[in-house]
Amino acid sequence: MITIKNLKFRYKRTVPLFEDLSLDIPQGSIIGLLGRNGEGKSTLMKLITGQLLPSEGTLSFGDFDITKRHYQYLQQIFMLPEDMVVPRVTVRAYFDMIAPFYPNYDERIAQEIAQAFEIDWSWSLHKISLGQRKKCLIALAISLRTPILLLDEPTNGLDIPSKSVFRRLLLKYGSDEQTIIISTHQVRDLEQLLDYIIMLDGNKIVCNESIATLSETLAFGEVTEANAERAIYREFMVLGEYGVWKHADLEPALQGEFSMELFFNAMIAQRARMNEVLNHQIEIK
Repeated sequence: MITIKNLKFRYKRTVPLFEDLSLDIPQGSIIGLLGRNGEGKSTLMKLITGQLLPSEGTLSFGDFDITKRHYQYLQQIFMLPEDMVVPRVTVRAYFDMIAPFYPNYDERIAQEIAQAFEIDWSWSLHKISLGQRKKCLIALAISLRTPILLLDEPTNGLDIPSKSVFRRLLLKYGSDEQTIIISTHQVRDLEQLLDYIIMLDGNKIVCNESIATLSETLAFGEVTEANAERAIYREFMVLGEYGVWKHADLEPALQGEFSMELFFNAMIAQRARMNEVLNHQIEIK
């Protein structure tokens, strides 16, 4: 488990981005790190990898103090940033440069992902398109098989078929012991992947829960004249008006699947009411 306690961080000459932030990140989950642009998602990931250091507070993974950047910890974590500077080498050469630093790297998985993404090992990384480069780097990230894998906006630059392949590959090759943290504001792309949500708003953690728990607490469905007033949040979508309710306030026949998009928008627009429901229900359990 990754444990963050009383963390404070600021960039130079700015107000603190995080102040007294505490968080436990569970092991063995695919976690969605959600939040609007500028909330600090990428910064939090860089703090977890040790690329940035807090001014106060602690970050730990098991017995490791993350801020010490011990090589044994760095072998267990890999972060794929949204924009990654790559050297002027082929895909094959780049994999051969990076893989020796990670003892769990699996060449078989790398080859299978390369085939699924139609990657040519002779491509020059710096010459190919953004989408092709993103597929190469995703292939590397997954095949390293690190216990902690952080992906910052991994679907940016991918076309619709490639997004589908990405989801399938992550589910196929991710292990039950691996913690995968995916930062995104494109919640629809990853809705079917995630089993846990950490959400930032106002540079604070406003949600740190499993989707199973949220699904037992909240209900999602179509708004009708009979249930409209009980809805915590409502919005018009392509097929009509949909909303979020306390689980007990929406008749079972109208309840649909957990909606990441509706949950995210409800937490932004009706945070006080959502927190009241979530905190009350979770404390009861």
